[in-house]
Amino acid sequence: MPFLPLLVLLAGITLLISRRRYRAIADRESSRVIVGGHTYSESVGNGQSSVREGKVESIHSACIIGAGPVGALTAVVLASQNLHVRFHVVDDDPRLITAWNSDRLPVCEPGLDELAFEDHAVASVSTANTKTAKYHFLNIHAGIAASDLIFLCVDPPLDNSSGDETPGLDLTNLKAAIRAIAQVSAGHKIIVHRGTGPSGIVPRIKKMLKKTASPSASFEVLSNPEFLVPGTAIRDLLYPVRIIIGHIFSEDMSPEALTALKGLYAWVPEDRIITMDAWSSELGKIAASAMLAQQTSSIQSLRALCESTNANITHIEQIVGALSAIRHGAGGSSLLRDVGCLVYLARELGLPEVAEYWREVLKMEAYQVRRLAQRISGSLTRGEERRDVAVLGFASKWNTIEIGHTSVARLVRELTCSGVKVDIYDSHVSKEQIERALGLVSGHLDAVTVVEDLHAACSGCSAVVLHTDWDEFKENRLDWEKVAGEMESPKVLCGPHGMLDRQRMEKLGFKVL
Repeated sequence: MPFLPLLVLLAGITLLISRRRYRAIADRESSRVIVGGHTYSESVGNGQSSVREGKVESIHSACIIGAGPVGALTAVVLASQNLHVRFHVVDDDPRLITAWNSDRLPVCEPGLDELAFEDHAVASVSTANTKTAKYHFLNIHAGIAASDLIFLCVDPPLDNSSGDETPGLDLTNLKAAIRAIAQVSAGHKIIVHRGTGPSGIVPRIKKMLKKTASPSASFEVLSNPEFLVPGTAIRDLLYPVRIIIGHIFSEDMSPEALTALKGLYAWVPEDRIITMDAWSSELGKIAASAMLAQQTSSIQSLRALCESTNANITHIEQIVGALSAIRHGAGGSSLLRDVGCLVYLARELGLPEVAEYWREVLKMEAYQVRRLAQRISGSLTRGEERRDVAVLGFASKWNTIEIGHTSVARLVRELTCSGVKVDIYDSHVSKEQIERALGLVSGHLDAVTVVEDLHAACSGCSAVVLHTDWDEFKENRLDWEKVAGEMESPKVLCGPHGMLDRQRMEKLGFKVL
């Protein structure tokens, strides 16, 4: 036994020496930036390893331009994982800033409140009020000037001004954000495009900045597309399937910029962080949405066939193996924007057949909304004085209040154009948000009323459209017999397939579409 203490001492010395040797080796090796399957030095040659003067190597302050769901949720999650970085969220809409600085957040996502109001998360997003400070919602110029890295999370609205059935993109807001960056930037900044935009937007942004910014400013422009699904956005950000970072291949490309951006995703497994050229990054994001939109369009066409026969769309989906994202209602404005980007790109590249192919996907989406409106209005007797329709739920899907350019806004437009009055109720979406979304579509909006009580919406109406499957509308939560008693004939009811028992609803007196 006298040898035991000696053995323990020798083991400790060996462990200490090994640990120091490991640290020395780690310190000598710089982090590898993989570009298209090669290290940066292999891509541009000369084995450059030193940090260039003026380049941003690590992020201390970041600015997110765009306080919509993508921008604000990105800020909240990144702030929770990067306690050393201060995040500034800016927007030119003061109502959004006010909403984010309040106790009632303008986005409803599972897990958001826990992250947004946690002490460690709130400790580093800068807010204009006294609540705290891990992400601030403030003036756009102040946020840009204070930051090393700027996320462009401005989603351009759909532009229907041409009258074309295929909407384009209005890049006015995005261009304004780029001008703001150019006006106040000094030194080197990393610009990361994260919103929706036509493919090729990264080189376009770089060209605009080079043309309009001060000579004392320099920029590295990257692409970091989001793949968020409303209702699971926080989970998608915390546990991403992949993080895509796109960049422009050039002699002056900065490995420090790639490393700095990758550093914000340090909690994500390294094999899920993929770098590639910016064109592939942008087109890949659009293509992912377009493929989902294509399959959604196919299901919608099959639904129309089912409604004209005795087939059940749920059974059809089981047979063809429809994606869960389609069955759970993924879609909305982001898919339309991305498909519109594909149409625009194909036209610009002189590929009319490709443009027409994806245009048909958009036409099917518009057809489905128009067809539903026609079925509802057609079931109402025109001789009646009152032809009111109650729309229950305005959010694009359950567990989110993403509303921009949702199908229900277009449905309301179609109904009002046919002479129907519409009452809208959604306890999760404010009256101001609904009216703002409705203002984005043309139609007889004087025939639309946003109410704050469900029974006020249904009382005296002839049809109920159950748009969002909120829990409060489910059979075991809502007294549908009372709703039927408040309605006028013919008591039309339509909603998400499978949410309500059709036979039970018909026994209560509803005419189920």
